[in-house]
Amino acid sequence: MQFTVTHTRQTMGQQIQVAVTAAGGSELISEVVTQFDGFTIGDDPLAPGSTQYDRTFDGQSATIGATHTLVVTALDQNGTPHSSTAIWTDVS
Repeated sequence: MQFTVTHTRQTMGQQIQVAVTAAGGSELISEVVTQFDGFTIGDDPLAPGSTQYDRTFDGQSATIGATHTLVVTALDQNGTPHSSTAIWTDVS
């Protein structure tokens, strides 16, 4: 699995963009779970045969000086989890 995660400070919180792409061959994505600071903000079962997932989350918590953790877990067609973690601190 290939993960792309971006986060941007907005006037009201963070905008988080998540993309997951199956590695190719016979790999498929069956579900994607997104957790932000320990809370599940997305739990998306995908259509059978999916090879790409994109989702944007607007207005997520943002506090100057706060450290955030974003964990994206994609399950393949066999239920095997593949994860990506991003950690950052709000500076303004």
